Amino acid sequence: MNGLNGRDQKGLPNRILERVMRCHRLPRGRGQAIVETALLFPLLCLLVLGSSDLGRVFYYSIEVTNAAREGALQGASYDPVNGNGTATHSAVIQAVKTEAPDLNLVEPSPAFAPANCQAGPPYAAAYYPTAANTGYVFACFNETDSATSGTAGQTVRVTILYNFTPITPAVENITGGSVHVEATTTMIIQGQP
Repeated sequence: MNGLNGRDQKGLPNRILERVMRCHRLPRGRGQAIVETALLFPLLCLLVLGSSDLGRVFYYSIEVTNAAREGALQGASYDPVNGNGTATHSAVIQAVKTEAPDLNLVEPSPAFAPANCQAGPPYAAAYYPTAANTGYVFACFNETDSATSGTAGQTVRVTILYNFTPITPAVENITGGSVHVEATTTMIIQGQP
């Protein structure tokens, strides 16, 4: 048999066969890493999405608190000389909605026993909206449910009850489907300086 440069080489067919049949193996431990990654990947995804939901809860909590504060501030700024002769319910609700336009804030239906003044916290679960990511705004003047405006020296209290729904199914199962976020701010209506 002729080998390289015309020489006979013994066992050449065997060496060729060995080279063809030789398998390339993965480096040791690589298969174990792939299996561990496959096992841990769902847990890592759950942690990432869960932390995303937690961040959204904190964001909505801050947004609801700021909106309640802004509504109470609007109701407390009584100044007839500069155009705010009375602090009105509609002006307070409008200030709350302007402060938090990305939240779905609505006034509750008149089916609630206290339409404006809520006795709380803690607030009964029945006072929270049932729709996902929706909030109810309550504005109360002088701790009287029927009052729709206030004058200097009286109080204005703005309460927002928000129903937050997580996007992660596991977090939704842990929380029971929703997280209740609430904020209440009470201020005294100021008179003319």
